[in-house]
Amino acid sequence: MSRRRLRIGVIGALTIDVNRSRGGAYSYMGGGGFYSSLSLSRMGVETVLFTAYGSDMNPEWVEQLERKGVEVYRVELERSIVFENVYQDSSRLQKSSGEPSRKISVDRSRLTGLSAVHVTPVLNEVDLTVFKELEEAGCRVSIDAQGFIRSSGKNGCVQHVKRMVPENLLAGVGYVHMNVDEQLFFLNRDVKELFEINPEMVVELTNSEHGSMVVYKQGCFYMPSLEVNTLDPTGAGDVYAAVFLAKHLETGSLLESSLYASACASIKAEKTGPFFDFSVEEVEQRVKALKRLVENSY
Repeated sequence: MSRRRLRIGVIGALTIDVNRSRGGAYSYMGGGGFYSSLSLSRMGVETVLFTAYGSDMNPEWVEQLERKGVEVYRVELERSIVFENVYQDSSRLQKSSGEPSRKISVDRSRLTGLSAVHVTPVLNEVDLTVFKELEEAGCRVSIDAQGFIRSSGKNGCVQHVKRMVPENLLAGVGYVHMNVDEQLFFLNRDVKELFEINPEMVVELTNSEHGSMVVYKQGCFYMPSLEVNTLDPTGAGDVYAAVFLAKHLETGSLLESSLYASACASIKAEKTGPFFDFSVEEVEQRVKALKRLVENSY
């Protein structure tokens, strides 16, 4: 008997990104909603995106995402969230157009049949009532920390603030992704506090080309990164978090999930937004390379 295909929801805005990196300057659709949903679809997951954007969004960009297998439900904004990302060496200067006019909420009826939901805001645009809807729908929940610790400051500069998700809502979260800088704002003490909230939680801690750590109550392990020609790292963490969730639901293996997540993130780092795509065959080749790297590291 064939296994039922995974069906995963993603909650987060589609943004208009203006990026300047080693890959050149370009404007294209971005946000965790974009990178996470596209990655899930390419991994063979039935993908539903609950998102928000304005009439200034290029409709062809959204149609391209839909043609790649993503089912899109939209909250209409007065204008889309715009991000400007300027990369210099390993640092990033980031500006935004400010928080949106409305927040994303989800009709519970549309959560029926979802294996899990990945909540990935960019700038506090997801209504926190979503967590209650997810709990009552019985969905597994993954979150990306970035949009819960950001605000738009003077001249649109994006700044980090302390976590905007209360502990009682985190109790229903099974997976948290954050990078090494974001942990300073998402955590009050250290990662152990998350296991006090939910002992079953899995934490994915990424550090760009320096690899990632997967941390759980019983222990942790390190996953190296493949050495690649990084043209544009925008969205690599979003890809990692989404693929990790899907592979863990599929296999139950934290190691296998991290291998696939790291492999897919490395593909994103090599591609600018308009050209980001991948095949399962491409991912499998990178997973093999990562396995060899891991075997030689221990």
